[in-house]
Amino acid sequence: MNIDETKYRDKVIRTYIKNRNWDKNNEFLLKQKLLLNSDQLLPKYPFVVEDEWEVEFGRSDSGLGDLIFTDGNGNFAVVEIKYIDNLNSGDTASNRRTKKRQKVREQSVKYADIYSKNKFVKSIRAFIFTNDNPSPIEINI
Repeated sequence: MNIDETKYRDKVIRTYIKNRNWDKNNEFLLKQKLLLNSDQLLPKYPFVVEDEWEVEFGRSDSGLGDLIFTDGNGNFAVVEIKYIDNLNSGDTASNRRTKKRQKVREQSVKYADIYSKNKFVKSIRAFIFTNDNPSPIEINI
């Protein structure tokens, strides 16, 4: 991916997410927060190049990744975003939160592994971003 394409994708995706005001679900609002503050939250990766990307090309039923950032030099960050409902209490709610946290970790690692197979990727890191933490957390892959 050359720098002109990287900058173009960044501009289009940022404009779209910044101005998208009809989608107010909690997960989208987390994505919007991350994107609008990415210069502080993911400073090593100034460009966003993928939003809701097909993990397996042509097969959206195989999963959609949330965001991918890059430094423009072949280094990428796959970020999976999940909203965790911390308001409900009880064993069922606690189990649901635990499963959701585990799932987002698994997705970020799996999706980073898949994206790493692109010929233009030099290095890749996996992150999760939830409302549990104020900034993305890197997951070891």
